Amino acid sequence: MVWHARTRNVQLWLASLCALVLPSLALAHPSGLPALRERADFVLDDAHSWIVWEVHETLVIGTLLAVVLYTWAVGPGRRKYGWSDTPVSPRQRGLFYATMTLMYLTLDGPLHHLADELLFSAHMAQHMILQLIWAPLVVIAVPPWLWRAMLRPRPVHALAKFFSRPMTAFVTYNAIVFGWHVPMMYNLALTKHNFHILQHLMFMSSAVLMWWVMIAPLEEFRATYQKRMVFILANMLAMKVLGIIISLSSDVLYTFYLSQPRAWGLDAIGDQQLGGMLMWLPGGGLLWAGLGRVWWQWVRSGTPAKGTTGIAAIDDARAARLNAARPAP
Repeated sequence: MVWHARTRNVQLWLASLCALVLPSLALAHPSGLPALRERADFVLDDAHSWIVWEVHETLVIGTLLAVVLYTWAVGPGRRKYGWSDTPVSPRQRGLFYATMTLMYLTLDGPLHHLADELLFSAHMAQHMILQLIWAPLVVIAVPPWLWRAMLRPRPVHALAKFFSRPMTAFVTYNAIVFGWHVPMMYNLALTKHNFHILQHLMFMSSAVLMWWVMIAPLEEFRATYQKRMVFILANMLAMKVLGIIISLSSDVLYTFYLSQPRAWGLDAIGDQQLGGMLMWLPGGGLLWAGLGRVWWQWVRSGTPAKGTTGIAAIDDARAARLNAARPAP
């Protein structure tokens, strides 16, 4: 049947992409997916109000713990252990607190209710916020000297050195993203709360790793400008490919949403296509900011000082002529 052929094509695409980033994922890919409905354009009931606040104690505790540890580290901890003579500016402190607030509002609030209960597209928006907005802000909000202090233990330093390599970071991040978007894994996360927590933790940590390579806050872990630009372009391509696969699928891949109330009259296939578009277009587009930053740093590092050409022989000869032309004291 045409429908089964399409399903097999989707499986082959997903397996091939996983094989590109981590062969073990391809080996673990199931030989078949659960039976899918061709369309999900029915309406169960009117969707409940999406403005729902649910307090999750673990998230509250985790957020507060991160804030307390950061406040101690940049204050008493910095002075006690001599990590830095320069205090963190109020602006940088505020950025970290705002970043933690963003994380909490993304994972616990109306968007969380939409993502977990009603819409795949809301779930995708939630993931995009965590991976493409929250993650770079965390890398920037933590001062370089604090990163260095956290990575000081030799085993931690060795791991950071290994995962800071652009190729290693690319494989790690995309293996996690592609692996969790295999329909069986994605549906598992939506039906098993512990797996859902694991999914979010893996998305967030791997995204911090990706932006760590791009922003490169510590010189000793910094790849060349060229390697970082290629790294960003490769991640943009991978994100767009996955978004295209999800958007252009004519079948519902994430069957969990078939049994949920329809919000705003959006059927499951349209919801899935919208979610894929979020990854395909604005998701990949946000990485252009990282690319532009690295490119500008490269331009500035290679731009000679005013009055020089950057070519040593020419600049030295010019300096010699100027010195010779000056009157003797």
